[in-house]
Amino acid sequence: MNCLNCGREMMNHLVYTKEDEISYDICEVCGSLWLDAGELNKMAVQVEGNIEYCTSHHVRDDVDEPVRQCPRCRETALRKVLYLGDADLVLDYCANCGGFWLDAGELDWISKDLRETSRVSGDGFSRFIGNTHLPFWYKRMRRRSSETDFEVEVPPVAGAAFQSSTELLCPACGSHLDSYTAFGIEIEGCPACRGLWLDQDELRRLKDACGRGGWTTLRWLDDEIEAIEDGMFRLSDRECPKCDGRSLRSVVLGGSRIIVDFCPSCHGTWLDRGEFRDLVDYLKKQLDELSPREMREKVLEEVREIWTGPEGMVSEMADAKAAISALISITIYDNPALFRMARRISEAPRPPMI
Repeated sequence: MNCLNCGREMMNHLVYTKEDEISYDICEVCGSLWLDAGELNKMAVQVEGNIEYCTSHHVRDDVDEPVRQCPRCRETALRKVLYLGDADLVLDYCANCGGFWLDAGELDWISKDLRETSRVSGDGFSRFIGNTHLPFWYKRMRRRSSETDFEVEVPPVAGAAFQSSTELLCPACGSHLDSYTAFGIEIEGCPACRGLWLDQDELRRLKDACGRGGWTTLRWLDDEIEAIEDGMFRLSDRECPKCDGRSLRSVVLGGSRIIVDFCPSCHGTWLDRGEFRDLVDYLKKQLDELSPREMREKVLEEVREIWTGPEGMVSEMADAKAAISALISITIYDNPALFRMARRISEAPRPPMI
């Protein structure tokens, strides 16, 4: 692994203590760090719970800064994210493998922020960086990163699990599609170009599964997905993988720049590499930009659809619940006093589980 800043080969450190161990990669020239999933939890100061949480909301990549590629995942760009929702702390994060790239000093910044906002119980493994005088019961191995590097598979959707190969052909590159399971939904993806094929209604179901359990759930944002087959289209030179010889149709999704290919026969949808993530980001941006008044109107629409909507009463009730949750959150964040109260509640120490 070479440093994403200065190009020098990084060094891998494997550190053992009596109770734990960690492996991390560090550039000994500029001090940058690569931490695989789970390593930031161990490296920073120790607090209760998982600290590897981030959000990409409102983060704009600097046009003058080149996009960094994940050192673990082939042809996968790192994303600029707000670490722990802090608008002042922007990190590079891989949504596929969960790794973090930290420039020199950013680990200290994280630990300082945690000390100010959380109950700290220990120093974490950061004390080993640059520490050559260790007690005899510690052990540390130092090797070139090239001796320990590994590659992480990049599925068509983050978190999808490979099931089997299929005889279906990719509409984009002609390779055989593989079968995956994501959020309990069976989908097909191309291992070569990373495109994604979704059968009828699977695009909506997969979109619904994103952000499940949080106020940012997208399950009630269906208008533009339902309008895919009714929009202006052009005939694509790609063929449906499930309808022999049937050409797909290309349409721009709503007000985005995302081009979706769909089959008018089987109603399946093809998305090129990264387009599902772009679709989710686009819908989240729409959600972020809704005012409380607009959100109230959306809630009324969703409540009415409990009896008239096309998805059935149970599904429409879940949509309405998600919309109400979003309205509550937007109202809180729009009111500084309520926001401060909600933050104090979220940061209050939780009682132990019984």
